[in-house]
Amino acid sequence: MHMNSHKVGIDRLKSMGQGQTWLLTGGAGYIGSHIADEFIGAGKSVVVYDSLYQGLQSRIKFLEDKHQVEIPLVQADILDYKKLDETIKKYNIYGIVHTAALKAVGESMEKPDLYFEVNLTATIELLKIAEQNNVKNFIFSSSAAVYGSPDSMDLCKEDGPVAPISPYGDSKYQAEAYVEKFISKPRNRGTSLRFFNVIGCGATPELLDNSVENLIPIVINKIKAGQSPVIFGTDYPTEDGTCIRDYVDVRDIARAHLAAADSPNVLPTKINIGTGRGVSVHQVIELVLAGLNSTNTPVIETDRRAGDPAFLCADVSLSKTALKFESRYSLEESIASIF
Repeated sequence: MHMNSHKVGIDRLKSMGQGQTWLLTGGAGYIGSHIADEFIGAGKSVVVYDSLYQGLQSRIKFLEDKHQVEIPLVQADILDYKKLDETIKKYNIYGIVHTAALKAVGESMEKPDLYFEVNLTATIELLKIAEQNNVKNFIFSSSAAVYGSPDSMDLCKEDGPVAPISPYGDSKYQAEAYVEKFISKPRNRGTSLRFFNVIGCGATPELLDNSVENLIPIVINKIKAGQSPVIFGTDYPTEDGTCIRDYVDVRDIARAHLAAADSPNVLPTKINIGTGRGVSVHQVIELVLAGLNSTNTPVIETDRRAGDPAFLCADVSLSKTALKFESRYSLEESIASIF
């Protein structure tokens, strides 16, 4: 009897999120470090698994200082399956947030095999290792790239058309199917979160986006180097002729992962994480220029890039109903957080 009441106490603690240790693959990355911040703030323990190919050790150091906790950092490649297995055993992992990936769309065109190995094969192997170690919780960071280049101006729905046009998008889309298989097994839980365009920063400058792929860091770096930002394509069927995207704050992305980790409900297998609002590239560049006091900088307009859809925005009704999640930050707040 005594043993039993003790076990109930542990289960109750676990259900409150205490006593949970989550493995964050890619946890030293831009998005991963914000998820770590959110999880630790909610009383969870995290172990970061990161090759530091794009991740930064300084982000983990910053979070340790901020939260006054020790964050184990396992520096290893996501393709090192033996190390993954050892890590899960060593830290008695309760759940996995899998953000480790290669994510440059252009590079994926040049190196498709590498992208499928890192983004698809490694996810399949990680799911197998999770299963062998009785890990029941798996949250996968997916991408709006699975939708490809929609030819309509409709919001993207999770059960709508999916047609990835890059090996990056395709590797994420195929990986989702394996995640779905895993979470459909008895007592397993989780989901794939499809992020739209992630921006912003929860702690300047420690957790800033250091990607050379994303619009806002590109514009900022151009201005700082005394160069003009470039708009690719001004003849799209949109109000100002430039592409429209759904820009979602990285702090909201982190909150969505926490909502998925803590949800008492069985979740849909795929959930869009965005704002449901579209903003044009032209408008974003104007806001960044204003933030840098560089409104008189000329902007170069050039031809469209292959595969850029005119309109890519999330239908967020499922995240509201199933995850009880809504984005909090406006585009202006996200951009202000960078400076």
